[in-house]
Parts: sequence; C-alpha cells; structure tokens
Amino acid sequence: MTDPRREMQLLYDVEYGDWREWVMRMSAVGFGALLMVAYANWTAPIVWALCFYGIHVANYRFTSRRLTHPTQREVWIAGGLFAVLTGVFVPMPVVMVLYGDPVMVYGGALLLATTVAYHIRRGDRILWLNWAQNVIFSCAGLTILVHFLPQVDSPLGKAGAIFATLAAVTYVAMAMLFARRARLALEEAGARLAQDQKMSAIGRLAGGVAHDFNNVLTVVQGNLELYHVMEDKADRDAAVAEAQAAAKRAEAVVQQLLIYARKAPTQRKIVDANAAMSEIMGLIHTLVPERIAVHLIRTPCKSMVEVDAAQLTTAMLNLAKNAMDAMPASGNLHVVLSIEDVTEPRQMIDGRMLRNGPYLAIAVRDTGCGIPADSLSKVAEPFFTTKPAGQGTGLGLSMVIGFVQEQGGGLGIESSTQGTEVTLYLPRIAATETEAAIQHIDTMPLRSTLPAMMDAPTGTPQKQNAARMSGVPMRD
Repeated sequence: MTDPRREMQLLYDVEYGDWREWVMRMSAVGFGALLMVAYANWTAPIVWALCFYGIHVANYRFTSRRLTHPTQREVWIAGGLFAVLTGVFVPMPVVMVLYGDPVMVYGGALLLATTVAYHIRRGDRILWLNWAQNVIFSCAGLTILVHFLPQVDSPLGKAGAIFATLAAVTYVAMAMLFARRARLALEEAGARLAQDQKMSAIGRLAGGVAHDFNNVLTVVQGNLELYHVMEDKADRDAAVAEAQAAAKRAEAVVQQLLIYARKAPTQRKIVDANAAMSEIMGLIHTLVPERIAVHLIRTPCKSMVEVDAAQLTTAMLNLAKNAMDAMPASGNLHVVLSIEDVTEPRQMIDGRMLRNGPYLAIAVRDTGCGIPADSLSKVAEPFFTTKPAGQGTGLGLSMVIGFVQEQGGGLGIESSTQGTEVTLYLPRIAATETEAAIQHIDTMPLRSTLPAMMDAPTGTPQKQNAARMSGVPMRD
C-alpha cells in the first residue's frame, strides 16, 4: 500500500527540491519566450509562458500545502496538475519544429530533447503519471511525423521516418519506465539496508540491555528477599511495589526494542517531542558507555511533531552511536531540543534547502575529535565513512537524512576540532490549545546521580525508588 504523504513529498521534491535547477528552468522559459517574440515577432510564446507559470503556481501552492496530511485523492490531483503542466509545455517546442525556420526548428528540437531528459530524470513513482507523460511525448512525435511525412517523396524515406519516430517514442517510454523501476528498486534496497542497520544496532545494544536486566533482576530478587524478612506490612508492601516497578521498567525496555527492531509500515502520530525524547534517552543511555556523560535539554514548552516513533528512535540511536565513536576516551553528549522559525531557505548537509516555517530542532552535540573539513561535504553520501575499515558501513547518517527528508525537514552538521553538532529539523505542528510551559527543564547529566544511588545495596527500597524516579536505568 502506498503512503500518500510519501508520494506527495516525492512529487514536491522532484519538481521543487533543487531550487537552483528550478530557477534555471523558469528563467529559461521566460528568456526563451522573449527571444522568440523578438526573433519572429510572435506573441504566442508570451501566452504560452504565462500559462506555464500560472499552472506552476497552482501546482506549487496545492502540493506544498498538502505535504503534511495528504489523501490519496490529493496525490492524484497533484499528479494530474503536473500532467497538465507537461501538456501545456510540450506543444510550444512542437510548434517551433513545425514553424519551418531553421533557427526555430533547431531550438524546438533542443527544447524537446531537454524536456524528455528532465522527465526521465524525474522517474515518477506513480505509474499512471508515467504513462501520461509517455502519451504526451508520443503525441508530440507523431504530430511532427504527420506534418513532415507528406514532404518525403521516397517510400523508403517515409518508412524510415515512421520507423525512427516509433523507435524514438518507444525508447523514451522504456527509459522513463526504467527510471521509475530504478527509483523503486533503490528505495527497496534502502529499506532493506535500514532494516539490516537496525538489527546491527540491536546487537550493539544487547550488552547494555543485559546490564539493565541484571539490575532489574537484582532489584526484584532483593525486594522479594526483604519481603520475607520484614514484619511490618507497610514495609512489605513497599518491597513488593519496588519489585513491580522494576518489572515495569524491564517491560518498557522490551517494548522499545520490539518497536525499534520490527519491520513495519510508517506509522506517524502527533507527539510531544519532549516526552518522546525522554523515552528515547533510555535507549541512548543503554548504548553509550559510562565514560561519556549524557545530557538532555528539553524545550520550555510543548513542541508537537508528527513522526514515526520507530524511525525517530533509529535516527537518534545512529547519531548517538556516531557521537560515542568520536569520543574513544571520554566526553559529553548533549541532546538539545529547541524551537526555530526558519524565515529564509537554509541549506542542509545534503545540498537541499530547508523551507521556511516553524521547526523543532534536535541537536546532538559531542566533544569528540570532529569531522575533517574535506570530509564534511561527503558525509551525506551513502557508504562514505570516516571510521577505520570494518568499523562503519557509512549508512547510518544516510538513514537519518532519509528520515528527516521524509518528514519534510532536513539535517544540518557543524564540526570543528572541539566536537560535532548534528541537528535534525522536523516540521513543528501548532498546538490546538494554549501551550503550557514546562516548569522543569532537565539540564542535569542523566548519570550524575548514579554514584550516590549505587553506594547502598541494590535491594534497598529507598535507593531503588530514587533511581526509578530519576528515569535512568540502573547499571552494575
């Protein structure tokens, strides 16, 4: 089953994702229309350019406003608008070829060739849209053939012209369908690699999870032993409550791992980023060793975003793992949530421009060695890694970039010899009710209270309760 939101995002990205390419196309249409008017004293190109721009505006407004919650019907409408756009654009180069003037014929032929190349590059995933484009180009080729065929006297020449035209339109159709299949195959391969990366990360988490479960079992066993030696009913009830709380923590860890490891369709829901990140920090704490201090700084107010919890967890674990690998001795890992209003397009690490609007920024900062300047522009490329051979696949950051792009956001990276900051930008959803300020902003290292807790025997109910209330899994 197709995901309407993903389909709409792809329709938007292939048309407006690269603003430099888009500006070049729009400028070329306007400048070319003016040249035709000046050369042939012909007003039709101006009408053609205005119609083209008008449909483009309608297509952009419709597509950009429905990136968050599109229906399948709206995806079809967006695809239909682009088909209309193609149908309006192609007749002009055909008319130029039929005009008869050598300069116009040459310009029309070049315009048709570049238009075909552009549509092949798009590789639209929607099959009916792909076929609609093929029909338009086939009609253009056949129109030119019908116009010039009577001017050919030789039967062999006519047969050759018919064969060449049919071969050309057939090859264009095959090329466009091949580009579509290549896009689908690449996305499927990316999904498989993402799943493999998840399972690899699960293996790295297993050691930390084993520590957590050992602590949970210690708490359960210790409290059950205390239950048998305590005589006061209140103390015995407290011991049982602590054992139950420890079991609940174990259940939560299992549920997080199941969500993280499963292969399931994207399931987005609107969540408070502060609450979601607090849950993810439990897994990050399990992944990161004791030598690295972990800090979480939340936003002072609720920040609602629509994300898939499993994909967000995967992205954060990948960034935490990269930060951990950059600090082989010791260091600090900060996860900082903030609200940013982007007022002008901002370039991301993969070259895409972040659109204007309100965003939740999730910054992952480390105090590691940083990324070399000559490698910073390459980190977005799949399979590129700065780690030694055998220690990195180069896919983790690509997965994160794919995730934020799917959400309609972007990924920014800044690095120096003092450390690296990777920032995820996720579109922020305006709350339907007045946002309530959160009184407590957690800026304290997550492990800062552990030494005091671990001084006493693990089975002491008071110490266990303090650890539970801090929200930090206990370690051996």
